[in-house]
Amino acid sequence: MTTHFTDRDERLWQRHAEESARPLPMGSWLRTLRGTLRSRRPDPRTAEEAT
Repeated sequence: MTTHFTDRDERLWQRHAEESARPLPMGSWLRTLRGTLRSRRPDPRTAEEAT
């Protein structure tokens, strides 16, 4: 087995490293959704005072 790496091997490893390091967009999407739902929900303290 040879220990010689080609430019193609280097590019494949670099692509793999970059894809692994990319953050998943799901977390930011969930935080945005949670913030939107919180802003639409009435404040429980003001709802209790109104009754």
